[in-house]
Amino acid sequence: MAQPADQPIGASGKTGPSRRGRPTAERVAAIDAAIRSAALDLFVEVGFGAASMDAIAAAAKVSKGTLYARYDSKEPLFRAILEQQLEEWSQRSSAQTRPVPANLEARLRQYARAIVKVQRWPEFRKIATLLTESGRAFPDLAREWDEIITRRSIEALTRDMEQFGGPGIDWAFFAQLFHSAVSGWHRAETSQREVQDDELVAFSDKVIDVILASIGLTPTMDSAV
Repeated sequence: MAQPADQPIGASGKTGPSRRGRPTAERVAAIDAAIRSAALDLFVEVGFGAASMDAIAAAAKVSKGTLYARYDSKEPLFRAILEQQLEEWSQRSSAQTRPVPANLEARLRQYARAIVKVQRWPEFRKIATLLTESGRAFPDLAREWDEIITRRSIEALTRDMEQFGGPGIDWAFFAQLFHSAVSGWHRAETSQREVQDDELVAFSDKVIDVILASIGLTPTMDSAV
């Protein structure tokens, strides 16, 4: 009779107890990635509220015990997905905005065009959809992550403005002004119609022109896409 797969055969020809070692770091990372990917797809497909932990385990092809050992509910899993996506977006965006321009105006215009590229990413669209959908049933959770994404974006832009613009100016204010103007306009417009990439860039360039004028600089670059 064939021996069960989990019963190794020893030197004596007899079966011994199954001995499974601890999974490697690579295997652990692969399991976590599979869980997050399956959960994100399921959240987007059926909604955060309707997606069950059992369904997530099945979609990720892991046991419920494996899933619950890592995430005791959907909320920490949701947070882990967003943290991972934010980190990946930051790295990917940084790689796509090189070489870094040598002056403030060029950097801001490059930043505006990076926003357009980010919004084309399928992962970004999934997260945007997820936050919109989950906001209806779980407004506090969606609001919290909207604030985190906004804060990190403003902090990154503030650092860039300080680096390229020099001291003596409240760059945090201008970073918030840029972000609020562009994101607010885009959100308002997309609630009514589809916004084209060149429209978003054109509006962003106008905001940049206002910021430059406010600090006494004259735009020198062609703001056309």
